[in-house]
Amino acid sequence: MKQIKLTRILFIALLFTTVLTACKKKDVVVPANEITDATELEMYLNWSLTDNSSATVSADLDLYLFKGNILQESQLASAQLIASSDNSDNFETIKLASSLADGDYTLVIDYFEILKPGKYSIRFKGTASGKVYNVSDVAFTVADDGKVKLPVLVVKAGQKFTVTKR
Repeated sequence: MKQIKLTRILFIALLFTTVLTACKKKDVVVPANEITDATELEMYLNWSLTDNSSATVSADLDLYLFKGNILQESQLASAQLIASSDNSDNFETIKLASSLADGDYTLVIDYFEILKPGKYSIRFKGTASGKVYNVSDVAFTVADDGKVKLPVLVVKAGQKFTVTKR
């Protein structure tokens, strides 16, 4: 009798352990390009020149943020401008507040004056969370002078910002 009772107790314990382990919540993997932040998403554009000369003397890039999923430069004329960059440390910064309406936002780079070729990078950072996502080493040439590029789409849903490189 004692052995049957012990076997029953062990079986119940094994069953209980199996159920608890199976029901344990799995760790959710957050994609690198997804930033959740209660405050804002900071977008910081910097660049360097191929010949290592002063980036801000021989190239001027400006940063703009428009509401909507803009795929062509011609759409900018009728799009809503949300922000234009502040020159910070000779580079460009824009902030997208989590209090703004949910939806699509297009980041626009204006190659205002390009006298030498180089590369740019954009850092996306949650101001409160500190999480960072980078779009790095995108080349530009003198031939790009005066052009507009639409390198990134940001989808905002509540406090979640999803950055998609195009």
